[in-house]
Amino acid sequence: MRHAKNASIALALLLATASTSLGAKSDNSSVGIPAPITKEVRSFLSVHCFDCHDDATKKGDVSLETLGDAVTGNTASGWLRALEQIERGTMPPPKKTQPAGEERQAAVLALEGALVSHTQSRPAHDTSVLRRLNRTEYRRTLEDLLHLDLSRRDPTIEFPEDNRSHGFASNGEKLVTSSYLMRHYLTAANDVVSRALHFEAKPEVLTFSPAPPFERTSLGHRYSEREWYAKRLRQPQPYQTLEYRDSSVPLEDLREGVPVAGWYSIRVLAEAKFRYADMDPKKMFGGTALIDPTQPHRLAMTLSTLLGVDPANKDAVRDALIGSYGDVVSTDGRAVAIWDVPDDVPTWLECRVWLEAGQFPRFSFPNGPSNSNNRITGFVKDNKYTLLDKKQLAAFEQADLGDGSLLILFETPRIRLHKAEVKGPLNEQWPPPSHRAIFGGTPYASENAGEVLRTFAEHAWRRPVTNADVEPIVNLVRASEKAATHAGTPPPQAAEAAITQGVKAVLCAPEFLYREERNPKLNGHEIASRLSYFLWSSLPDEKLMARANAADLSRPEVRRKEAERMLADSRSNTFVREFLDGWLTMRKLGSMKPQGGGFNIYYDDNLEPAMRTETRLFFKRLLQTNGPIADLLDSDYTFANRGLAKLYGLDWQAAEANIGKPVEGLTRQDLQPDGAGDAPSQGFVQVKLTDKRRGGLLGQASVLTLTANGVDTSPVIRGAWLLENILGAPPSPPPPDIPVIEPDIRGATTIRDRLQKHRDNPSCMNCHRQIDPPGFALESFDAIGRWRGHYNAVNNTRLPVDPSGEFGDAKFKDVIGFKEALLQRQSQFARCLVEKLLIHALGRDLSAADRPAIRRIVEQAATNGYRLRDLVLLCCESNLIAQK
Repeated sequence: MRHAKNASIALALLLATASTSLGAKSDNSSVGIPAPITKEVRSFLSVHCFDCHDDATKKGDVSLETLGDAVTGNTASGWLRALEQIERGTMPPPKKTQPAGEERQAAVLALEGALVSHTQSRPAHDTSVLRRLNRTEYRRTLEDLLHLDLSRRDPTIEFPEDNRSHGFASNGEKLVTSSYLMRHYLTAANDVVSRALHFEAKPEVLTFSPAPPFERTSLGHRYSEREWYAKRLRQPQPYQTLEYRDSSVPLEDLREGVPVAGWYSIRVLAEAKFRYADMDPKKMFGGTALIDPTQPHRLAMTLSTLLGVDPANKDAVRDALIGSYGDVVSTDGRAVAIWDVPDDVPTWLECRVWLEAGQFPRFSFPNGPSNSNNRITGFVKDNKYTLLDKKQLAAFEQADLGDGSLLILFETPRIRLHKAEVKGPLNEQWPPPSHRAIFGGTPYASENAGEVLRTFAEHAWRRPVTNADVEPIVNLVRASEKAATHAGTPPPQAAEAAITQGVKAVLCAPEFLYREERNPKLNGHEIASRLSYFLWSSLPDEKLMARANAADLSRPEVRRKEAERMLADSRSNTFVREFLDGWLTMRKLGSMKPQGGGFNIYYDDNLEPAMRTETRLFFKRLLQTNGPIADLLDSDYTFANRGLAKLYGLDWQAAEANIGKPVEGLTRQDLQPDGAGDAPSQGFVQVKLTDKRRGGLLGQASVLTLTANGVDTSPVIRGAWLLENILGAPPSPPPPDIPVIEPDIRGATTIRDRLQKHRDNPSCMNCHRQIDPPGFALESFDAIGRWRGHYNAVNNTRLPVDPSGEFGDAKFKDVIGFKEALLQRQSQFARCLVEKLLIHALGRDLSAADRPAIRRIVEQAATNGYRLRDLVLLCCESNLIAQK
């Protein structure tokens, strides 16, 4: 144990090297060379701006006169704000005399030129900043490097949240490190390497065939199904019944979990029963059983473990075995497989999934009835005379059943599990791919330590590695092996333990944890990492590294070709998730869950994952088919499952016929999120929209829910979100002395009336003139994106929603008219998208020096109608990708 401890100390020292190399920045005291403001710009300002923004008037507390006649270190930010206002057309205000388009463009280019000249004269301020891998990048890099699936036991789960800039967790200066994070790097490396390396013999394939009762957590309770068969009928239990959506059935014969991690085949013999049973909602407390007889019963499988659970804590043990309500109802990321269960015919349902050592499967009925408030047990008790015949009624009254087995004699919707089988681990080759990623197909020999570590480090560190680069780690391995042998460990085991420490050291080295870009012009391997972490959130593959080795990636056409290949790879699904989480702040969906009985549909129909899926499918299809970005603003189609169709008022019966039909740019797994199972009823379809209110992102429930607060809507929140994320024009924060908008609990005024107070305040007027109209346009959608014509009643008063407004020089009556106005600003929307893409790709804030390159990308995209894939590829072609 002592040599292992010493090796861990050495790993910690390697990490300390990372911390001491951070934060050293070049001196930025120089403010750069002043860049004069041209005569044309001064003339433009004099005619169109100085009447409101000179030293005497200073409207909105802004004076352009104070900025002087040149861009300097002190005035650059002020000139940039002025440029943005002129460029976006917000200044001069719509009611003022507007300059001709050519005059405005000439002023924009001249002022931009001065800003670029000054910015480029300043010393680079981030030449020594190391960019740490964020949590997603760290996990995805390990998965691709070691051919592991880490999604079920994420090594970053205890890592601190990454700091974000403009929504993205990719800014090098924001991705700070700490001693706390370093300790977690050590823990993660220990965990992942222990899962990856396998010097032992190939494990035996075991088959577990538990029989009913699968679940025994009732501990012999006299009202359980198990006791009904064992004590009352005195016969073997033929099946285990799932009657509600509120709990799971574990395979308790496997409660200690599988002994070895690996791929397992899991089968369960199941049948759906009584789908069309009489469940009259009018007779139930709460008004519904939450069961839809038009839908097949669905069986979901989740994974659990008792590892780390205190056996004396009965509640914790019970939760691990049968779960809690939230674990069972939600199928967003928890269920590893979902099946549609055939009616009345026991059918084998199968899947192949990865199980960690100690994990066991649990089964649930996610779309089964809910017994919340005893609505089902109360229903059958109250209606026993109509639900049971005379013989059944006599048996029921004689049985004295408790609620735990009450439904045995009734016909209510349920799933019966007859048999189960777990077989594995299934290894087509041994050692497994994770081990071969380090050692290849040959057994490890101690004399090969240097070459093994150099080759592995070259992949892990994403650049050529010399023997000198890994010499400190090789010395660590040699010392560890010598110490273990001296302590009596047999040489083969000592060598294996030592090289294991070496592999951990590679994964703890700064070269793995950070992406350092040393020079203003990136080399081929740094460009390869730029592309791969932009489009995959992971390390470059062999083809991209070959391009880097050949020094081809300095050529824009080669970068474009590689980017096209990478977008066609399934790993680009991570780009879709990460970009939407940053750009649209999709990561916030569910952080403020809807509250109150009016939003029960959000939970009953499991809408949160459906909302997220709709937006991802919509964006991915546009990306893969190079669709126009105008569709993001307004479209005549979307993607929906049954729950979303109900929320949107769509004809699901007509749409359902398209389940399973291919959609260009999307895979079967994209459209049918059932994990390793088979549940067509879960499917999404592309649906034609006849209601123009719904088209585009602004009609999607994900956006409308994440921009609400879980209780009500706010035009200010939605308006500010739209300005920042659709038009790239974030409003300034409110002055500190402005009070919040209080709700009207009397129901006498609308939010529009209350916001008028802010618009009447000179300090607020300019911002609210821009923020409020987009927010008002979306007021016809409630806090989960459902259409409404009136606000909820307060004191029996239901005030109408007024979604009209004025946006720039365009007036609109509702969201349809507002989207028409947005479509006239496609170039501004395209620029916003390009800026968001580059912030994500470059890992830094954009500066004035980037503006010419951004403008060229937007202008090139315009020639083909502003298409989404074009924008991404043009960003990859841009020289910005090849520069620091």
